[in-house]
Amino acid sequence: MPDYAREALAKFSTELPAGWAYTLTTARNAELRTTARFDPAKPPAERWTLLEYNGRAPTAKEAAQYAEAATSGNASTPQATFQKSDIEPATVELVREDAERGEFRCSFRAAATGADKMLGHLRLRLTISKRSPHVEKFALELTAPYSPILGVRMRELLVQMSFTAPGPDRPSLPATQSSHFLGRIFFIGTEENLEFTYTDFARTP
Repeated sequence: MPDYAREALAKFSTELPAGWAYTLTTARNAELRTTARFDPAKPPAERWTLLEYNGRAPTAKEAAQYAEAATSGNASTPQATFQKSDIEPATVELVREDAERGEFRCSFRAAATGADKMLGHLRLRLTISKRSPHVEKFALELTAPYSPILGVRMRELLVQMSFTAPGPDRPSLPATQSSHFLGRIFFIGTEENLEFTYTDFARTP
């Protein structure tokens, strides 16, 4: 593994570092678009504030429902798909590189890829910047149709996430995240496309 990749992976995280507020814009199937502010300095029930709902100011009911769903984990807010510790370092393989970045493929540790675990059915690619070494992007893609639970059949799944470059006063932070799902749920064909955009990061006390 090149030194720049080793340095980037040592600092890599799929989750937001603690102590950062941010604005999250979510688009779901081009039908629903929301913009909300997350502030970890507030009490848990008040951390999410809905700012915009389909291009307009939300009603009090919509704002309350969003905050409740986000707090309980039922809203369309990003979820980490894997942890850095799930990656098996010995499998990190350089696919291509140029003067600016390298693209790598890798596998997950055996403990994370059992027959009943999702990561065993996904391939991972990492794009790593050589300048201020950090993971610029990862892509997780389903390798073959898969049924994670009874009644659900996944034909396609692609999850991608990009990150900002670290700076003197901040670490590398999420920039965008997207997921594409195509399959069926209880014999009903389903396609879902989610896009998340992170902006206005601010460190909280």
